[in-house]
Amino acid sequence: MDIDKNILKTIAPHKTEYEKPLILIKGELIKLGQRAPEENWRDWIWAENRNKESGWIPIQIVDFSEDKTAGIVLENYSAKELNIKTGELVTKIKSINGWTWVKRESDNAEGWIPDETI
Repeated sequence: MDIDKNILKTIAPHKTEYEKPLILIKGELIKLGQRAPEENWRDWIWAENRNKESGWIPIQIVDFSEDKTAGIVLENYSAKELNIKTGELVTKIKSINGWTWVKRESDNAEGWIPDETI
């Protein structure tokens, strides 16, 4: 039997605090705010696009301006979080800075969940 190591079972629930996720397109100019104050989330920074939509993004996808108040997005990005319940099966797609982008097996919905939930 071949076991897929990318399929994980959630060990805790997660509910998003942000109902309207920030969507960014590669090459887009963004305004940058503060980095996350929590030690675990230091590599996340608050960003705002030209439509005044905002959310947390990983610093790795930003080409920062010299004064670090703006930047260019290096890849397409969605801040969509996935609401999950304990015991759900998810496929790990990518991980960064304490969060993992997953696809829920039951309905193929995708989004970010904190690593402590898997």
